[in-house]
Amino acid sequence: MIRDYNTYWERCWKEENTTDLYRYLDMYYGIQTEEIEIFKKNNIESVCDAACGFGAYSLAFASNGCKVHGFDISETAVAIAKEGLAKHGFVITNFKVASILDTGYADESFDGVIAHAVLDHLSIEDAKKALNELHRITKTNGMIWISFDVAQEEDFEEEHITYDDGAMEYTDGSREGMLFNPFGEDKIDNLLKSFHIVHRVVKGNREVSIILKK
Repeated sequence: MIRDYNTYWERCWKEENTTDLYRYLDMYYGIQTEEIEIFKKNNIESVCDAACGFGAYSLAFASNGCKVHGFDISETAVAIAKEGLAKHGFVITNFKVASILDTGYADESFDGVIAHAVLDHLSIEDAKKALNELHRITKTNGMIWISFDVAQEEDFEEEHITYDDGAMEYTDGSREGMLFNPFGEDKIDNLLKSFHIVHRVVKGNREVSIILKK
């Protein structure tokens, strides 16, 4: 089944208040996290921000000295991200519109790839395809940092339909058209069973953060 992911995300980003987004973006300038330190210790210099959104992690890595590339399925998100990074002095020409299922990059293009809270907005089948695509564009001995949002009670309360793989498609309200696939530990284990995990941590009750090494 071919899913239309672009319609929701393009609408979502068009409805965002960029003033608020850029105020939030400021917090990512020069940010230090355990995952960024792991990338640094492994000499990750070129980074691709997959499904970059408004560019929070693009700015995080650019302000930590990395050469950043990025893409998003939403043309509006790409424009917002480029403008946001430019406000911090980073004129990024390497952002483009693309799908995480088919990025268009050559094999082994980047030292590192990041996909923050992206795979859990795909079907299981597409999450597997996306992860293989991220693995393909990462250099040998490079790293892939992915994260999953931990499902909250309110995620199940809004009107939705549920597919066989557990993915929920919202049918009303502000999330209408969005796909959210709750990844519990077992589902994550199954998705990553053929990959080499070097870092895995649960951050509070909101996020699971994982780094893979190719």
